[in-house]
Amino acid sequence: MNTSLLQKAVLLVAGITAVYIGGSVIISPDAFYAAYGISLHGDVSLANELRAMGGGVLMLGLLILSGLVISRFALASTVLAGAMFVAYGATRFLSLGLDGQPDAGLVTAMIAELVIGFASVAALIAARRTA
Repeated sequence: MNTSLLQKAVLLVAGITAVYIGGSVIISPDAFYAAYGISLHGDVSLANELRAMGGGVLMLGLLILSGLVISRFALASTVLAGAMFVAYGATRFLSLGLDGQPDAGLVTAMIAELVIGFASVAALIAARRTA
């Protein structure tokens, strides 16, 4: 399968974003979440839980980036990027309706996640048409 420029761009943006977010949460969950007005107040169990989630996001980012290096992984990496980012964005959107307006940074994160997720879906549709 030949990887299109759109698909490569989506994999690069999605992968780097996921690696950055996951790595930031692992390194310093307090600082990462403070940027969104969330204080962990030294809660060791919450920090542990958030670091675990960060590890998952970091690993997904590395798997997404693998599609740039190993062409036979490109399709699976694009599906993974779409699933992860649409799920995060859609769940934040659901929370907006159920819980109310969060910090503006989290609304921005939701928009970015949906853009990356739907760009991944567009890349998948384009790849299917050329296959």
